[in-house]
Amino acid sequence: MREDLLRLGVAARAPGFIGRDVQVDKRSLAPDASGTYSLDALPSLLRDVAPQVILAGRWWSDATRRAASVERAALFAEQARLTMLRGGRFSRVTHVDVEAGEVWIYPWVASSQWLSELSAPAVEQALQDVARKAGLLDESAFQDEVRWRAQAGADRPRRITLAVPVPAAPGRRLLVADASLAALDAVEFDAASGRFWVVDGDGRVLVDHVAQAPASNAVTAAEAPPRFERERVATALVAPLAQPIGAALVAARPSAVAPWVALHAIDRAELRRDLLMGMWPHIAAGVSLLALFLAIAAWIWRQFGQPSLRLVDYLHRQAADANAPQPEVPADWAPWLHLTRDTFAAWREAAAREQRTEALKSAIVDHALAAVVTTDSQGVILEFNPAAQRMFARTREEMLGRPAGGTIVPDSVRDAYLEDLRRLRRGEEPHLIGRRVEMTARRSDGSEFPVDVLLWQTQCGEETCVTASLVDVSERRAANEEIARQREALRQAEKLAAMGSLLAGVAHELNNPLAIVMGRASLLEDKCGDPALRADATRIREAAERCGRIVRSFLAMARSRPAVRTAVRLNDLALGAVDLLQYGLRTGGIELEQQLQPDLPPLLADADKLGQVLLNLIVNAQQALMSVDPPRRIRIESGCDAERIWLRVADNGLGVPEAERERIFAAFVTTKAEGVGTGVGLAVARSVAIEHGGSLRLEAESPFGRGACFRLELPLHAAVAPPVEPAPAVETLAATGGAGRVLVVDDEPELAAMMRDALEASGFEVAIAESGAVALALLDEGRFDAVVSDLRMPDLDGRALWRAIRERDHELAGRFVFVTGDTLSPLASEFRRESGADGLDKPFSAADLVQRVRRCTAALQAPAR
Repeated sequence: MREDLLRLGVAARAPGFIGRDVQVDKRSLAPDASGTYSLDALPSLLRDVAPQVILAGRWWSDATRRAASVERAALFAEQARLTMLRGGRFSRVTHVDVEAGEVWIYPWVASSQWLSELSAPAVEQALQDVARKAGLLDESAFQDEVRWRAQAGADRPRRITLAVPVPAAPGRRLLVADASLAALDAVEFDAASGRFWVVDGDGRVLVDHVAQAPASNAVTAAEAPPRFERERVATALVAPLAQPIGAALVAARPSAVAPWVALHAIDRAELRRDLLMGMWPHIAAGVSLLALFLAIAAWIWRQFGQPSLRLVDYLHRQAADANAPQPEVPADWAPWLHLTRDTFAAWREAAAREQRTEALKSAIVDHALAAVVTTDSQGVILEFNPAAQRMFARTREEMLGRPAGGTIVPDSVRDAYLEDLRRLRRGEEPHLIGRRVEMTARRSDGSEFPVDVLLWQTQCGEETCVTASLVDVSERRAANEEIARQREALRQAEKLAAMGSLLAGVAHELNNPLAIVMGRASLLEDKCGDPALRADATRIREAAERCGRIVRSFLAMARSRPAVRTAVRLNDLALGAVDLLQYGLRTGGIELEQQLQPDLPPLLADADKLGQVLLNLIVNAQQALMSVDPPRRIRIESGCDAERIWLRVADNGLGVPEAERERIFAAFVTTKAEGVGTGVGLAVARSVAIEHGGSLRLEAESPFGRGACFRLELPLHAAVAPPVEPAPAVETLAATGGAGRVLVVDDEPELAAMMRDALEASGFEVAIAESGAVALALLDEGRFDAVVSDLRMPDLDGRALWRAIRERDHELAGRFVFVTGDTLSPLASEFRRESGADGLDKPFSAADLVQRVRRCTAALQAPAR
């Protein structure tokens, strides 16, 4: 019915496609009182083959248009008649054009009867009702699909109504076909038992068919058809096979074309009986086939299965043991047995050769210390030994099949490498292959490192392979660079040592004139009555004392001696370093701020090493400020708490880069320009701080807002403060009379004269000897209360003179004061330990000399007082 309706829809869309004329009675088309045209006046003889045509609306006043409608309706009726004759399913076919007010009805029916069936008072209302019942009131509903509607009831005949839209522009056209439900009664059912229903979407039963079944079947015995609610039908549709309802099983299947559902109900007990009865022939046939199969299988087992299993078992045993015993097999199987034995023997021999080859390869390649990588002529990796895995941090599985260029060969040398492979494929002489070269390689993280590479080509069958042996030379290169740095550092150290020796010699030679200047300035202060001249003499003496401090600092740096920890003052060490660097700071335009906390407790430390630390920190700040524009500032601060003493050196330079802050204290690491620093100063300074139980660190921020700030912290150990010997007042140098006789021994006449004048001004009687030998001669001629002698002299030095005096007069040897320009020298230290004599460092003032001599002669003068 659906296919017939769709074909009629095509005929309604273009009725003239048949290509022939159909005779119609156009004269019977007449209007009624309302102006609606119809073929109600059609003769009875023509009503069996002609349609009813109803035209309503003012636009049908055109006769030509009415004639064309009748002709098209006749063509449509011809197709409808042929469809009914072929199938016999439709009882009526109606074509409706809602907007045009046009209706074609076949077979012919009076217009009044048609309106009565639709319960419509006029044609326009009837057209709307037809469209509404078909669900085609909206233009969006005009689709190429069929609408189904079943009518079943006591007051109306049982029938099926199908509707299909007929696309037209403009307007809504549809085709409605009516068929009796009796057409479904002729449907054939294959099942021999049970009950069948066909229900529509509302659950109404359209077909109720009972198959032949025993009277005991409760499903088929029911006379009235059941009521199928939508929920029950939906539940039955989603069941996989059937849904149990009471004693019956109900299966539901939807129609493929109509909105209906077919239901089949059968008693479960009856279904079991039918299944068993239907399965007996199949079971018997299955048993027969099984018996036949077992017989054939037994024969095949004896002829083929058992010998083949014995042969397979022999294969397994032969694979594990070459001397496995042969099984008993039929004569036909003996050639296969011999072939298996010979095949395994050949396989074992080949496997042994391959195993020896693999073992040799493993011994040479897999356990090699050098990385071995083999590629084909295109650069694709074929082999990657364990050493290569360790070197490149890549696994063998990851690298096999990947190109070497771009993975382990960096981009910087990839082009040269690939060009060499192309030359090899062209048969030309390669540049890298066959030579030992040094190049770079790349690890998995992208980092590059130097390698020593030897490339050679190998013929693998018809393919040419290239093998590379690589050795990581990062450590060797780093070692060479370290040796070069250490060699340069050693050269600098030797140069510094030579400069230190020269500096020590120069400083020693300066001590004598400085001592003369300081002594003469003191004497001049004593002699000057004019305040202005006295102030000038004081300035000369203070300048000479400053020169003396600078010379002593130079000597402390130049002389190496064992660490000696004494009570020292951190502020004094800072002031000494500033004095030493004052000229460079002043000429560099550097403003120095000193915020030293007074009265800091003394430290138990090595003064020379701590002085070197402070000197390094100030020098680093000075060098950092040379690359910035003024103002250039350095601030030195000191302070303490209950446990530690600290000193901070800060500058307003460029500071230390963030990346170098963690490495700045490592040896040979420097942020200075080439040739400015060696990178060992801060490392030595931190080691000195740690040696003293303290720390040296780079603070996060500088008090200037930029630059570097280093903080030295030292533990506060109990220590006795070094005595501060104030210089005697000038008036103490005046003669006191009867102070004693002193022998002054010095090969420098001016220095000896200065010491004589200073002692005589204090009341001492002084004799001068220009050498040790002259001093011994004077000691033979007279008595002296004290001896002041230079430690170094040409013929008989101060140590030999003291030993000679000790042999002659032991008490006079205890009143011996030695003078030296370098008390840090081994000679001075050894003599101080041996004699216990009091030493006086050059340069010294006249007051220092008088005080030391009076200390020696104090024991002699005590009884007299």
